[in-house]
Amino acid sequence: MKYVNILCVISLALLASSVSLAQEDAGNATMVSIPTENLPEGFDFLAEKNASTAGVNITEEIIDFYGDEDIGPANATVGIYTWAPIGESYDAKITLLSLEDEEQAMAAISNYKSLPEFENPPYRGIDRFSTVTINGHEATEIRDATGDNDLRFLYLWNNGNVVVLVEGNSDRDDSMNLANATGL
Repeated sequence: MKYVNILCVISLALLASSVSLAQEDAGNATMVSIPTENLPEGFDFLAEKNASTAGVNITEEIIDFYGDEDIGPANATVGIYTWAPIGESYDAKITLLSLEDEEQAMAAISNYKSLPEFENPPYRGIDRFSTVTINGHEATEIRDATGDNDLRFLYLWNNGNVVVLVEGNSDRDDSMNLANATGL
């Protein structure tokens, strides 16, 4: 009986570790890190949010990527950066979404670009979307109104199954430099 109990414990431990390894392989194999060092001048790393961050519902952080098109399970990390004194302006963010395949990454991008707030231009005479190149990838530049008659520049693209969203500031060059800092 003693040996049966030992075999059961060993079997359960092996089963639990194989499930854990399978989850890690599926979720982390292609997940990349947000930049925390060597940031463009003016940006400072403030915090990182992911599924293991206490008090954070990561699904709420990436809700804008869900929509009509199925993106499947997502492994997400959000980096928060300051570019102005804390409390005086909005933060810049980098969101990395690791999905199962490139098709789901394209679906996430389509869902994001289909948000109701993007239906109209941010201001009369200003296009909402444009195409730029970030780290050798075609990316969508999104111009977003900040409420003080200024624009905020966002960049959205995928590198394989990883979706990258960079929410910069009102300086286009600075925002593109932050996007380039991802290395993706």
